[in-house]
Amino acid sequence: MHTIDRQCEKFMGGPTVPYKERVHVTLDAGGRIFLNQKAHKMMGRPLGVYLYYNRPKDMIILEKTDALSSGNAFVFKDGGYSAKMLYATPFLKHFNIRVQGTVKFLEPTTDALGNLYLKLSETINVSKGKRLRKRKEKD
Repeated sequence: MHTIDRQCEKFMGGPTVPYKERVHVTLDAGGRIFLNQKAHKMMGRPLGVYLYYNRPKDMIILEKTDALSSGNAFVFKDGGYSAKMLYATPFLKHFNIRVQGTVKFLEPTTDALGNLYLKLSETINVSKGKRLRKRKEKD
């Protein structure tokens, strides 16, 4: 039997979780917040949200609402592939929240009321690099 020596490094991650089973929330530089179907379901599938910013915790909070007649509710749009999207640009500009590319929230959580908590300090960049154009060869 072999023993593992100290030069080996243990992989602290785990297997890839299927997309339908993971909670996936992103924010892009264009001010769009995307929620996959599971994240939207965790919130109780609301029609829209009120947005809050907690400065000391650097956290965005999405409070669910179905009362869309109020002027300050952000309405979910179809984000494709059963995802939901909302345009949060006015909110982000007001609080001077900027991201480069697209960031994924590592651990979005909900409370008993279905409000979603997104920590800006706990994100990773998931932007794709720029595509390189093929150079045309000169004859």
